[in-house]
Amino acid sequence: MILSTFLYYIFFSSSVLMLGIGIDKISETSFFNNKSLIFFLKVLFTIFLSSVLSWVTTQYILLPIKLQELFPITTFFIFACISAFVESLVRITTKKSTTEFVVSFLIVMLAVSESSSIIFSIIISASCFISICFTIPFINTFKKNILVKEKYKKNYFTILFLFLAVLIMIISVFDVAWLSQEVLQW
Repeated sequence: MILSTFLYYIFFSSSVLMLGIGIDKISETSFFNNKSLIFFLKVLFTIFLSSVLSWVTTQYILLPIKLQELFPITTFFIFACISAFVESLVRITTKKSTTEFVVSFLIVMLAVSESSSIIFSIIISASCFISICFTIPFINTFKKNILVKEKYKKNYFTILFLFLAVLIMIISVFDVAWLSQEVLQW
């Protein structure tokens, strides 16, 4: 169950391809090229800690008093506090800025809203982050091949979204009705 959830959120329900989380950051020409290992560790730590604390707050505080509608705002405050704290620690120790907010917050929201336990919250968070990391080489290869041709630079984002649509179809090819066992029985 854990492995299937992990693989599901990496490939079949990729946060980048299916939900669009992080497409704007990945499509920038130098977003991930200039970032260091400290950036990725900070983002991972912030995502994990925020998703766990947000899930616990939602399950044990908001649900018993029937205020589960407030989970986005509580998740936002928890994430903002943790992100600011970790960012200040990183700046004090390494003198580098590792600011990133939107992609990490959307991953935490997805993990908290779709998980049934703390373990699944962590698994969904990790698999969403890994799906972003898996998409980066495809996008970088696409950029290297398209941006060298002068006639395609003007339509870069249009061609990029067509490329992402082809990736979605390739990943989703096994999730079609005619491959079902019930359909194959004559």
